[in-house]
Amino acid sequence: MKPISEETRKVTMNLPVSLIDGLPEREHKTLTEIVREALKEYHHRRACQELLEMRGKVDFLLSYEELKDLR
Repeated sequence: MKPISEETRKVTMNLPVSLIDGLPEREHKTLTEIVREALKEYHHRRACQELLEMRGKVDFLLSYEELKDLR
């Protein structure tokens, strides 16, 4: 369930029937919950991809050993 303070927007979507019919009914989730989860996963994957693209392009001020010693 979403936090009360989270702003929402109502949208209309056209989805292929094959996608909707293929949803497992035993999960007892609404279509809204399923789409919300899919969008969260999309944003997560996109953020991970952006981080991977930055690999090797960022210079850190401290080495791994120095960071480890700060713990």
